[in-house]
Amino acid sequence: MIPFNTTMQRFRKRTAMGMLAMTVMTIMACTVSCNKDDSGTPPPASEQYYTLAAWADEPQYLASAPSLTEGTLSFVGNGLEAEGSRYLWHKNYVYLMNLPQKRFIQYELGTDGSITEKAYILTDGVVPNYFQSLNVVDDNTLLVLGAVDGNRGTAGWARIKVPEFEVVDKGTLEVPFDEANPGVEFFVGRGYADNGHFILGGYFYDNASGAYASDGVKALVYDYPAMTNMRVIQTDVTSGGIGYDYLSSLDTDEAGNHYFVASAGKYWTGNGGNSGIVRIKKGETQFDPDYFFDVTSQVGRAACLMGINYVGDGIAFGTVQYEELMTHVRDRLQNVGQVVKLDLVNKIATVMNTPLSPVAMVRSPLVQDGKYYTALCIADGEAALYEFDPSGGADSFKKGLALDAGGWVQVQLIAPHPAN
Repeated sequence: MIPFNTTMQRFRKRTAMGMLAMTVMTIMACTVSCNKDDSGTPPPASEQYYTLAAWADEPQYLASAPSLTEGTLSFVGNGLEAEGSRYLWHKNYVYLMNLPQKRFIQYELGTDGSITEKAYILTDGVVPNYFQSLNVVDDNTLLVLGAVDGNRGTAGWARIKVPEFEVVDKGTLEVPFDEANPGVEFFVGRGYADNGHFILGGYFYDNASGAYASDGVKALVYDYPAMTNMRVIQTDVTSGGIGYDYLSSLDTDEAGNHYFVASAGKYWTGNGGNSGIVRIKKGETQFDPDYFFDVTSQVGRAACLMGINYVGDGIAFGTVQYEELMTHVRDRLQNVGQVVKLDLVNKIATVMNTPLSPVAMVRSPLVQDGKYYTALCIADGEAALYEFDPSGGADSFKKGLALDAGGWVQVQLIAPHPAN
C-alpha cells in the first residue's frame, strides 16, 4: 500500500477531479485490505473444506479437499496416516478408533483445511478391549461401548464430554447371554438416547457354528444415563441384526422417529431373509408394529440393505449388496453394491443407476444442504465421490471429486470442516 505522506503529496498535485477518483480508489482498497489477515497468510482457497478418511492399499489416511464435486484428491503422501477402524464426525471434530494402539483419537478440522490431532483416550481402563460402538447422544456427549470377546453378558460403557474430550462417567451394562448356549455372543452396535432411555442395536453371532444367529429383530432398552435395567424388545417382521456398529445403520427424521437398518442377508447379520428398515417412534421403547419397509422385496433381487442416511422430507439414501453375486462375506469388497433411494413414508425403494461397487461406502457418508454424498470406489476401476439429489429419480446423481490412491481405495468417512 502507498505510504500516507506520499499519497497526500500526490493528491496536492492533482486536480479536484483526480482527488475524487483517488479517494474512491483508496476507500475500495481499504475495504479489501482491512479484511485480509495481517499475518500475510493467503486466504483459504475454498469457502469450506472436507475431510475424507480412506483405506488406501496398506496405509490409511485422513486428507482434506476443497470440494466434493470437482477436482482430484490424492491420498498417497497427503494428509495424516491413521490406523482407523471406526470413525465418527461431530461438529468440528473427527473421532477415530485406532485398534492396534487401542486409542480413541480426536482430530480438529480447521477452516483452512487442516486436520490436527488434539488428544486421545486409551481404552484400557475405560471399557473392556476397545470402543466398538460410537454414539452421539447430545451436542456435548459421546457414549462409547465395548466388550471383550465372549462377553458372557457384560459390556462396558463410558460417557465422554466433548469438545473437552474427557471421560466423565463409566460403568458396565448387561447384555443378553444364555448359559445354555455360551458360544452365542451379542455384539453391541449403534444406539440413541431418547426420553430417559438408551436404545441399543446389535447382533448375535454363534462362535460354534461360525454364523450369525437371528431370531426376529431385537434391540436393548436401558434407563439413561444410568445404563441399567436392561430389557429386550423384539419385532418379528424379519430376522436380522440392527445398528451394525461401524456402518451408517441408524438415523432419525425431523419428527424424532428413529430408523434402524435390519440387515437380514445371508452374508450380513442374518440368515438370508428380507432386509429393510424398522422404526421406533419418538419417545417410545417398542418397535412400531405398523412399520416395516421391506427393501429386499422392493428391489426384487437378493438385496441386503446395509446403510441409511436421512436427507429430509421422508427421503433417505442407503446401499444394498446383491448377495446373489457373493459367495462369502469378504465379497462385500467386490462390485456387489448399489445406491438406493428410500422413501420412508411410502415405503418405495428406487435403485439408483450407479455402477456396481464395493459396499464400504456405507460406513459414514455425508448429508449436506439437502444432498447425499458417498464414494463409489469401483474394484479395478475408478474411484470418486458422487452427489445425489433426493428430488429426482434413478439418474439424479453426478460424479464429483476423483480419488487417487495409486491403487485400491475405500472411503470410510466424509466430514465437513467449519465454513469460512
